[in-house]
Amino acid sequence: MSAAEELYEKWKSQFRKGFLELCVLELLSKSGRSYGLAIMEQLNNAGVDVTEGTLYPLLMRMTKDESIEAQWETPDVGHPRKYYVISSTGSALLGQMREEYERSAAARRTIMTGGHAE
Repeated sequence: MSAAEELYEKWKSQFRKGFLELCVLELLSKSGRSYGLAIMEQLNNAGVDVTEGTLYPLLMRMTKDESIEAQWETPDVGHPRKYYVISSTGSALLGQMREEYERSAAARRTIMTGGHAE
């Protein structure tokens, strides 16, 4: 692996950490509630490649941070599932994250156009 490829992989890892959290909050904000496998499928279908080994520790941390809430449910048929919902803290955080994401994207566009705001 070249030096540029190694640097890219490090950058991508850092970028994805915050972006993945934003995407999980967006999904839960839209769906109301979901379980881990469904969240992973939605992310992958949207082009955000994520594995169980990445998603479940993130969901655990987000639950601990209280940006999401989790509750086990046992259906009449099938296995128990842990469902996640966005909390009021998570909703406030999502609003701030959206603003920062848009601000950062706008700054990048400005830089790309030679310093002239679009």
